[in-house]
Amino acid sequence: VKRKGLGEEEGKRKKKIGRNDPCPCGSGLKYKHCCGKNI
Repeated sequence: VKRKGLGEEEGKRKKKIGRNDPCPCGSGLKYKHCCGKNI
């Protein structure tokens, strides 16, 4: 019997972006110097 919910949510969660990680917008800047300024 397969249970719903086991392992399914792991793929749906977004990975938290660290302040020193590259910005996901593709600018090449660190997140804290790009889109992270607004937060």
